[in-house]
Amino acid sequence: AYRAPDVSRKLLDFAQQVKLEGTPSALAAAEQRESFLLELQKPIVARYGFEPSAQGVKDAMFACARFAGMSLVDKRHNHMETLLAAGYPIDWTCSVQMQQLIRNQGTHREVPQTQFAIVQREVWAQSYEGRLAPVPRTDMISAEVTEELAAACKRGDSAKASMLLGARKVGASVKAVVLNIGYKALGPIGAKTLAKALSADLEVLELDISGNGIGPEGGKALAASIPQKLKVFKLNLSNNRLTLPGVQAMMAAIPKTVEVLSLGLAGMKTGPAGAAAVAAAIPPGVRELTIDIFGNGIRDEGVESLSRAMPKTLEYLNVVLSGNQLSRRGFFMLDRQIGDPLHE
Repeated sequence: AYRAPDVSRKLLDFAQQVKLEGTPSALAAAEQRESFLLELQKPIVARYGFEPSAQGVKDAMFACARFAGMSLVDKRHNHMETLLAAGYPIDWTCSVQMQQLIRNQGTHREVPQTQFAIVQREVWAQSYEGRLAPVPRTDMISAEVTEELAAACKRGDSAKASMLLGARKVGASVKAVVLNIGYKALGPIGAKTLAKALSADLEVLELDISGNGIGPEGGKALAASIPQKLKVFKLNLSNNRLTLPGVQAMMAAIPKTVEVLSLGLAGMKTGPAGAAAVAAAIPPGVRELTIDIFGNGIRDEGVESLSRAMPKTLEYLNVVLSGNQLSRRGFFMLDRQIGDPLHE
């Protein structure tokens, strides 16, 4: 959208007028430029589940702020700055993350870690002098194969994707898939292709598909293809803007046979109804449960749904509740399950 010739000409006109600092025409041009860009941005953010409005654009910008510092994100930010500059040299830049921190704290500092890996990429192994050090997992699909898989998914080649995931025409297929395909710009089409490529015989599925903009359409396609024999299921859907219908479809597809369940749902903004969908999906015999529901606005009502759904079989529980508009009661609700399961 920003590279279209008519858009470039319009931005150039605005830039020339804004250069006349201190004049009424410069101020008017800046306001017109802001309105012009907003209309460009509305349909773009709507594709990723944000509201097509000024508030939706703000939400999208702040959702991306947490990825500042990633090389690919920085490259795209720099490219966007050159497009917006309309041929003029860039004097200085200030990222959305930096703007937020300066506004809120008067200075810039690194944001605290608010999320963690649902699908671990490394394991601890013995190193020198009896120390433990993180090493890459040997059972995870390699980075080279993952790039091939992402390309196959984006072009809709489900046969190639199935082969890369270990499917065989003759003999038994693999029973476990561990894949980190996060932030590969798969979109709904790529998610549908990946869904078709998943084997129905899988017993272990660890899938990080975060930050791919798969939307409700891709989420529902993936939900329809979740293998129903799973014992271990780890799924990171964070920052995909599935919206509530997409999350509900995905949760409803979780097999009741799962014993180890990890769900990454950060940034979905599903509210209490989303938490209720997660609660209803918790398998009755699950032993290990991890839920990252950061930034969903589930409020106390949502935490209560989750806490009431905790099965007695649990041996390990990890729930990320930050960014959910909770009161003190909500924050301690899961802890109180030990002695007050009805929150009376």
